[in-house]
Amino acid sequence: MSWLKKGPLFSLLGGGLLLWLLVWAFFDPLLKRGLIAAGQSAAGAKVEIASARTQWLAGTLELDGVAVADRSAPMKNAVQFSRALFQFDVGQALRGKAVIRRASVTGLRFGVARATSGALPKAGPPSALEKRIKDSLAPAGAAAAAAAGGVKANAAAQVDAAKLQSLKKLDEAKVRAEEIQKEWAGKAGETKAIADEAKAVGEELKALGRGGSSPADILAKIAKAQDAQKKIKELIARSDAQRALARRELAEVQDDLKRAGELRRQDASSLLAQAGLPSLDSADLTRRLLGDAAAARLNTALRWLRWAKEKAAARKAAVPPQPKRGAGADIEFPEPGTMPQFLLEQAELSGSLDGGAQGPLDFKGTLRGVTSNPTLYGKPAVLDLSGTASGGRSLTVTARLDQQDDPVAIGVSFSAAGLPLAGATLGDASLGGTLARGTASASGRLKSVRDEWDGQVLVRASGVRVEPAAGSGPAAAAVAAALKSVDSFQAKVGISGRENALNLSFSSNLGELLAGAMRKSLSAGLDSQRAALQAKVDALYQDKLKAVSPATGGLSASVLGPLDAQRAGLDKLLKDALGKSAGGGKENDLLKGLFR
Repeated sequence: MSWLKKGPLFSLLGGGLLLWLLVWAFFDPLLKRGLIAAGQSAAGAKVEIASARTQWLAGTLELDGVAVADRSAPMKNAVQFSRALFQFDVGQALRGKAVIRRASVTGLRFGVARATSGALPKAGPPSALEKRIKDSLAPAGAAAAAAAGGVKANAAAQVDAAKLQSLKKLDEAKVRAEEIQKEWAGKAGETKAIADEAKAVGEELKALGRGGSSPADILAKIAKAQDAQKKIKELIARSDAQRALARRELAEVQDDLKRAGELRRQDASSLLAQAGLPSLDSADLTRRLLGDAAAARLNTALRWLRWAKEKAAARKAAVPPQPKRGAGADIEFPEPGTMPQFLLEQAELSGSLDGGAQGPLDFKGTLRGVTSNPTLYGKPAVLDLSGTASGGRSLTVTARLDQQDDPVAIGVSFSAAGLPLAGATLGDASLGGTLARGTASASGRLKSVRDEWDGQVLVRASGVRVEPAAGSGPAAAAVAAALKSVDSFQAKVGISGRENALNLSFSSNLGELLAGAMRKSLSAGLDSQRAALQAKVDALYQDKLKAVSPATGGLSASVLGPLDAQRAGLDKLLKDALGKSAGGGKENDLLKGLFR
C-alpha cells in the first residue's frame, strides 16, 4: 500500500464529508425558502411550507404542510395540501436538470379558512383584469339597500355631479382621447416618411415602363421590380404596426365610454341608498347579493390560468426557433433521450372537498407534462380530477395547456354537483342573509388564447333556506319575506373579449325576485322620488357626454382613417410591383417569346 498517498486521500474524504455536511445542514432550508419566494411571486399572496426534505441517494423531495393563500380572499387558502412526494431522476439531476418521473400530492383542499390574513405586506396593485372583474361583478361602494329610516324629500336636488363616477369616467375618456390626438400628431413624421418612401418606390415602378426592351433590359427591370416589392413589404409592416397601436389606443377610449355607461346606473343606485331609497334594479340587487363572491372566485381562477399560460409562453419563446430549411445553417439534433431542463412527467393527486354534515367529497386525478421546454417535450400539460360521494355529489375538472402550440392556449372545463351551501352568506348585514341549508351544482368552461378570453359559468342552488339579515326601512319586511320564500336560484357569469376590454355578463333570478317584492312594497311617493333622482343623474350624464363627444367621436376618423388609406395605397403599389416582377405587360410578352 506504499503507492497510496494518504494525504491526498484524507483531503478528498474530508472535502466530501464537508460537502455532505453543508448539503445536509443548509440545502433543505435554502430550498424551502426558494420555493416559498417563487410561490408567493406566482400567487401574489403568502405561501407557507411546514417542511422540505431531500434524500439525494433515493432521489426524492418531500414537502409537508403547504398552504397557498388566495389573493382575492386573503382569509382563505386558494389551495393547500398535507404532503407532496417527488421522485426525480438522479442521473438527470447530475446534469443540472430537474426531471420528475413520478409524484404524489395528498390532502388537497381548496378555499379553507385561515387563522391569519394571507395578504403580502407589499402586495402589488390589482391587475387590469382583476379591476375589470371587480368593477363588473362586485357591488358599488355605496350600493343601494333596503335600509333607511328617513327618506330625503329633496334627494334629486342634492345630487353632486363632482361625485358621480360615471362623469369622472367620461372625463377620463376625454383626456385620453386628447392625449391620443397629440401623440399621433407627434408621430406624423413616421407616417409622412412612409408616404415619401412609397412615393419614391412608385416613381421607380413608373420608370420601369420606360427604357429598352431587350431580354437583358427586361431581366433588369424584373430585378428592380422585385427589389421594389421588398421595400413595399417593409413599408406595409411599418404601416401595420402603426395601425395596430392606433386600434389598441382607440379601444381604450371606447372601453372608458362603455364603463361610463355602466357606472351611470351604479351612480343612481348609490344615490338611492344615500337618500334612503331602495334599488328596484334586479342587476344591482344581483351584484349586491352575489357579486363579491363571484368576483373573488373568478379572479382566482383567471389569475392562475393566465399565470400558467404566460409561463408556458415565456418558456416557449426562450427556445431558439429551428433554422429554416435551405437557409444554410447548421442544425443540431438532440441526442436520443434528451430531457428538458424541467419536466414533471406525472403526478398523482388526491384530496377532498368539504361536504358539511354529509362528509367530505374525495377526489383523485393526475397532472402530466409540465415542462420548461414545450417544443422539445412535444405534448400538452393535462390535469384531470374526478370524484363521487353519497347523495349524488360529484366533481370533474379537466384542464389542458397547449404549450407547444403557437400561440399558447389554455382551457379548463369543470362540473360539480351536491356542493353544500349551509353557512354561506348572501349580500351583507343590511341586505342579505345566511343560507341555513341547500346544495349547489356548478358547471363551466374557460379558455384563453393570446389576450382573448371566452367562457361561461353556471351555478344552480336547490333545497335552499335563507335566514334574512336584520334590516329596516320601507322595503325591509318585503325583502325578508322574499328571501324566506327562496328555495332555489341560479346565477350565470359570461366572459369574452380581450383583457383590456373584457365583456362580463352577470345575471341571477334571485335579484329579479327581490326587485319584484320591493316594487310591491313601495308607495307612489317613493316611486316618484326614485324617478326624479334617476332623471337627474341621466340629465347630468347626457350633458357631460355632449361635452366629451367632440373629442372622442371623431377620433377614429382622424387617427385611424389616414392610416387605413395609406395601407390601401401600399396594397395597390405592391400589386403593381408583383405584376412587374413577374414580367407583366410588354415585358411578359417578350419573356414568353424568349422561352417558346
